[in-house]
Amino acid sequence: MKRVGLKYCGGCNPSYDRVKYVRRIQKAAGTRIEWVHVEEAVGFDVVVIVTGCDRACVEGIEYEKAGLRVVRIRHVGRAPEEMVSLLLDEGTRHD
Repeated sequence: MKRVGLKYCGGCNPSYDRVKYVRRIQKAAGTRIEWVHVEEAVGFDVVVIVTGCDRACVEGIEYEKAGLRVVRIRHVGRAPEEMVSLLLDEGTRHD
C-alpha cells in the first residue's frame, strides 16, 4: 500500500469543491493508498497539494527540497482513477 501525504490550501477563494474531488480520488484508490495529513504523519514519499484556485498559495517547495515527490491539484482536471494511477507511478514527476 502506498502512503500519500495530503495538504490542503487555506480555502480562502476556492473555485471548485476540493474536499469532494479528493474524496472521489480516495474512493477510486480504495485500499491501494493510505492517506495521511502531512502535518500529522511521517513516512510518505508522495505529497498531494490541493489548492482551491489558480493562485496556488501552497507551493510545497519544502517537500520537494526534502526529496519527496509532489503532485499538485489546482482544479478538477483528471478523472479520479487517472489521479490514482498518477499517484501510484513512482517513476515520473507530475504537476
